[in-house]
Amino acid sequence: MSNDKQQILDWVASGHLAASQFEHALEVTHSAPSPADNLRFLSRVVLTFAMLLLCSGVIFFFAYNWDDLSRYSKFAIAQGALILSLLPLLRLNLQQPAGQTALFAASLLVGALLALIGQTYQSGADTYELFLVWATLITPWVLLARMPALWLLLLLLLNLSLGLALVNLAISHLFEPFTHPLWSVFALNISATGLWMLTTKGSASTALLRWGERIIALFCLLIITGLAIGQIYSWTSSDALTLPVWLGFSLLWLYLYRLRQLELTMLSALAMAAIILCVIILSEALSDIIATEVLFLLLTLSVMGLSSAAAVWLRQLSQRTSKLSNKSGSMQ
Repeated sequence: MSNDKQQILDWVASGHLAASQFEHALEVTHSAPSPADNLRFLSRVVLTFAMLLLCSGVIFFFAYNWDDLSRYSKFAIAQGALILSLLPLLRLNLQQPAGQTALFAASLLVGALLALIGQTYQSGADTYELFLVWATLITPWVLLARMPALWLLLLLLLNLSLGLALVNLAISHLFEPFTHPLWSVFALNISATGLWMLTTKGSASTALLRWGERIIALFCLLIITGLAIGQIYSWTSSDALTLPVWLGFSLLWLYLYRLRQLELTMLSALAMAAIILCVIILSEALSDIIATEVLFLLLTLSVMGLSSAAAVWLRQLSQRTSKLSNKSGSMQ
């Protein structure tokens, strides 16, 4: 979204511009997407869905014809599909959407080939090893292409591998003071978030880069909030540093998405997590002191009050940013 379009949206939200004049304002500032832009966007969407459908078609083909295909036929089809997905890269570079789509399809077909090997030879390996080997094999492509979608796929595979390893290896606790197994998942994703920010610091900001960072950061917020909720419900847990870590993470969140660059979506997520924790703390503290009906009423009023305060705070931030943008635009 361009800055002019965002400015117009802020004017409409604040009431400085009538909603009926929105389309006209987009035309005057040339912020509306051109037919060429729309065609380019649709072509990329169609290309992405075509790639996903082709890869899923290969997988379902094996599932439907598994008993009718010989071992050699299965491997010939799987390897042939992988080679065909890489052939466009002989003519296309990785900066073109078609080249990126071809490499992403090849990365997905690597997983299908590994699954075929596991089903054919029944090696007895655990499931998490499949995702770990898959992630290892596509890592050179991820480093070479520097595609946000491939980075997200690699992180997804690592999360699946780590989560399944914790289950298959029956890891119920880690070392103090972070004994819960989810701490390892949180460490993986917080490290990925930091690495994402460092590697994209000098790059041109795109929608996929921004949303990739947001997805990983929101997943980290979900994990640490879940750990904090578990700590509140069991005060005798040895993870006594959970709430301080959540507080430190929240301060870092405010620095990144309030001071460094205003992101109302991320601040809204943090506000929601804070409201949930406050309500749970209040519920645990008063559950044995006051009657249940009074407690429910108090919790309802607390949610309404905290949500209203968060909405007012976010609205003030949006209006303040809009005014600063207006002043900078008039000075220019």
